[in-house]
Amino acid sequence: MINLSQKLGLTLGIGILSLLPSFSILAAEKITFSITPSVEFDISVDSLVVFAQTGKINPDFAFYAKLFSAEELAKLRSLLNKSFPVNKEEALAFFNTSFGQEIIKQLSLAINSPPAQSQPFLEGAITSAAANPNGFKIIDVIKNYDSPSLTINIETIRNTIQEVYQLYQSTDHIFDWLDRQAATEALTTTSINLSDLSQTGQFTWTSETLTIPRPNKDPLNIFVYLPQNSSKPAPTIVITPGLNSDFQSLRYVAEHLASHGFATVGINFPESDNERMKDALQGLDTFPNPNAWMNQPKDVSLALDTLEKKMQSEANFQGKLDLENVGVLGHSLGGYTAIAIGGAEVQWEYVLEECAKLSNPNQINLNPALLWQCQGITETSPEADLQDPRIKAVIAINPVTNPAFGNQGINEISVPIIFIAGSADIFAPSLPEQIIPFAAINKENKYLILVKNGTHLSFLQETGELPKFIVGEGQNFAYDYLKSISLAFFNLYLNQQQEFEPYLTDTAIHNMGQNPLPLRLIKSLTQEQLNEALTPIN
Repeated sequence: MINLSQKLGLTLGIGILSLLPSFSILAAEKITFSITPSVEFDISVDSLVVFAQTGKINPDFAFYAKLFSAEELAKLRSLLNKSFPVNKEEALAFFNTSFGQEIIKQLSLAINSPPAQSQPFLEGAITSAAANPNGFKIIDVIKNYDSPSLTINIETIRNTIQEVYQLYQSTDHIFDWLDRQAATEALTTTSINLSDLSQTGQFTWTSETLTIPRPNKDPLNIFVYLPQNSSKPAPTIVITPGLNSDFQSLRYVAEHLASHGFATVGINFPESDNERMKDALQGLDTFPNPNAWMNQPKDVSLALDTLEKKMQSEANFQGKLDLENVGVLGHSLGGYTAIAIGGAEVQWEYVLEECAKLSNPNQINLNPALLWQCQGITETSPEADLQDPRIKAVIAINPVTNPAFGNQGINEISVPIIFIAGSADIFAPSLPEQIIPFAAINKENKYLILVKNGTHLSFLQETGELPKFIVGEGQNFAYDYLKSISLAFFNLYLNQQQEFEPYLTDTAIHNMGQNPLPLRLIKSLTQEQLNEALTPIN
């Protein structure tokens, strides 16, 4: 659930992250490019405006242009022309958070002036640009930077253009390549109709809310759905929501699976739920320490331990749950939780190494998933062993995985897994957070479902008053997709019902997909194939 107060942070968290990499290189009248401490040259903002609008390179821009390849210039122009509907109030609220300040800190690394000067100028330029009633335009940020000239590091800009292009602009290219790969492997005909699985099942269910105490921490709230009149203990699905969210946003999946005979358990994580995030955005609390949310798999194990005890002591739980046969369905940060408890190993030294790079003046990092993971990071590592042997299958929707696992840690996943990735996800960009990790897993029974135009919020209910460009189109389709896919996957791997295997083919998935959210399923992707897909944009 995302309310209006949270909208203030989320909107800028997405909008700024996706469009700001290119604006900070310019001043109101003139920009000075620093190649070395003793070699500099100037171009006018007007020349850059002409380049962004028409592609024409004026004489004072020609020398700068020669320093970059034609491909790099095309990427720069594409980024300069991006715009999003972000308003001034949202900008002001966002910059009042520690996360907003981290964004400004990253952007200011490119500027050869003291942070005490460059960071306020950046905030002012962005806020002024956001006042445009026609939407946030990068060129307006350029014009509103409050300095007649600006000296920037050209190597930092080159690196940043490439990184941001890969994070966002390259996504369509990757999706198109994977789409072609899937199409060549798809069956030509099928009688399977995956959409049929979105229909409500025949089981009735009861629900119960439990509060579980935790030593020296806030209690854990879980929501248990028990199917009735089942002839055997029900396989159990744990639902783990993401940062700034709670179980209510995925309750529709819990109720659907319960209607088909699964027990479902929704969890609200006190360290990262919407109430904590709302307070943090309002300055009433701090953002969660990564060491806290990285240990969230232990809360899932605690919930299962509690249910085991209730099965031994309370009549309404006795014989109702199969707690040795558990699946986890998680979104975003909850997707991390699902993957970790399924066997992937947190690579803490790698996390510290990647977070340390945020202070590198030659590399601006605007991956929001990484920035969130590095907020408030400490040297104290999370729990080493997060896997729970009761977990037998995992679905991770828009999961946060990088740098938490790295390629080495993600390959330790020990159970069947589905990654669901959206091409328009700018909270957890699909290339670093889902596609590359999927390719790093050298095991069978892995699936990558690509949702063209899917956003970070496509599968969530109760997204409140967030702008359409953040939520995206076609949410009703997405709800049916998730109900169908999860039912087929958990029936196959928890109930061992092989008749559901044909539902998890590209043909079935592709046929279920509808505009504006067409679907593809990838079951195999090697590092070599991924390199081939990335070659045109490297």
